[in-house]
Amino acid sequence: MLFPKVLYVFLYSIFGSAIPYLPLYYDEILHLPPDQIGILLAVAPFVQSLACPLWTLVVDRKPQYHGALMSLLAVIGGSGIMAFLLLPGWLGIHNDDNNQDADMTTTSLLQIPTNENSSATASTTVTFCLTILLAFIFAFFGQPVSTLVDSAVLKMLGEHKILYGNQRLWGSVSNGLCILLVGVWIGIDGINVAFYVFGIGVTCFAILSLFTKFPPNEDLLGEVDEDADDHPHSIISNSNNSRQPLLRKQLSINRPYNAITNTIMTPTTATNENQNNNPPSSYFSQLTNALSIGNEVDPLPRRDSIVSYANTEYDVDFDDDQGRRLGLLRTATTAMDVQHEATQRIANMDHLPSLGLALSHIPTVDTTLAAFAEIGRPESKAPEKSTLKSPRVWSFLLMMMLFGVSYSMIAQFLFLFLRNDMGIESSLIGWTGPIGGVAEVSTFWISNKLLEDFNVSSLIGFSHIAIILRNLIYTWLTPGQAVSTVIALGMQLVNGAAYALIWSTAVSEVDAFFPPDQRAVAQGILASLFTGFGYGIGCILGGAIYNELGAVTLCNSSAAVGGLSLVVFLCGRNLR
Repeated sequence: MLFPKVLYVFLYSIFGSAIPYLPLYYDEILHLPPDQIGILLAVAPFVQSLACPLWTLVVDRKPQYHGALMSLLAVIGGSGIMAFLLLPGWLGIHNDDNNQDADMTTTSLLQIPTNENSSATASTTVTFCLTILLAFIFAFFGQPVSTLVDSAVLKMLGEHKILYGNQRLWGSVSNGLCILLVGVWIGIDGINVAFYVFGIGVTCFAILSLFTKFPPNEDLLGEVDEDADDHPHSIISNSNNSRQPLLRKQLSINRPYNAITNTIMTPTTATNENQNNNPPSSYFSQLTNALSIGNEVDPLPRRDSIVSYANTEYDVDFDDDQGRRLGLLRTATTAMDVQHEATQRIANMDHLPSLGLALSHIPTVDTTLAAFAEIGRPESKAPEKSTLKSPRVWSFLLMMMLFGVSYSMIAQFLFLFLRNDMGIESSLIGWTGPIGGVAEVSTFWISNKLLEDFNVSSLIGFSHIAIILRNLIYTWLTPGQAVSTVIALGMQLVNGAAYALIWSTAVSEVDAFFPPDQRAVAQGILASLFTGFGYGIGCILGGAIYNELGAVTLCNSSAAVGGLSLVVFLCGRNLR
């Protein structure tokens, strides 16, 4: 299927253009100090923990508006980012191309000129307030779009949603290339070009989203029972008026859907994306097979897991004049089903899986946050308090939050550190995108093999040690030297591998802690602690340290938090 791949390409042209370079824009153009930049960067992690479940709940209940809502949210959120280009004019901030520390004037009507110091303070305060408002607009409306795209692709793939990872892989490629190319262009024409690429990406994505459709299935459903309130998980069969459980009948929504031709793919058509390759005979052939963006799926008939029988319901949309019957696929439980099936397929292989299948095995952080929209449903129960109170469990969750703090203290300020403290040009900073992306995807590819060969303590410990050593190596580098530049950029290999390793291991460990009907929400808690609270606190703490004590102290502080995280984990493993 081409449509989901193109959708991911344009989605990550958004997240790979202006977004990574916002810290540079805050510093170079808006002249904000690092502590305020840290607060701005913390907005997205905190807000998306609430926004992702909210918008996911909306599209799950109203799937007929899924594409239109993605388009609308992208435009609203994108407008918040594009408005950054207008802030210097609104606030009267004049920037000298040859001096990044150019003085700000007070010609704007938003500024009240008194004396030089008070005017500068007032100008910075107004700039910060407007900037945080725009950052909130993108975090609430734009950031959750990635979750909605994951949801849309899962619905379009239908019965063949195991191919989800093959579609998502195109997003990873797009993200890395965009960060690189935008960085090169910034080195030529300045930071504003990142917003031009962003605007083009938003426009293309918004238009393409309007063509996102799902297969109609009202003709395949039986009559809705008048007593449906008493039996919400059953329908009346047209043939014998006997009550049948959900998903026992083959529905068209379970077949891959071509959103461009507006047709349902037949099993013959789907075969092109559902072919199985012979097991590779060597490591080289495994690598060649995995790097091909083709698909490797076993040719056995697909059988949904137990979760699938609970993730679809029928509803009558009374707001619609025709009262169409809609099959509602729940995003979080559908994603869990994909993960479950990918795990089973990989377990039955005697060789490394394709990259697509490996990515299907690892849920994205954004998609796991959508699980909070499912709390209270029978198939998505909240974790039991007795389990959460177990020292082994709460210490593991606390470790993940502390690791998120340590990780984000450097990751969110990395571009500022590389440019201001290491003296690396933007055209070279862009290489962090593909370097980190390759390391991350490669680690996801072999993560299941690593889980088989090593225990959880070893993998978690390795991730921590890698991040701690990376931070310490940064402090040993000499700015302006070519060798230091190569090493600093090469550290992204360590960064990407450590992130992918700890996330894939954490997902596996949380699944082991909780029964199947609690895993979706448990993963949501994991994601909110890691990239929600962890990233948010790390941004604020990192910005304050960077502003007051400098880059070396920032790296050492991040290493110290990482060490504390490892100690918490090891202590929790020994507590009973």
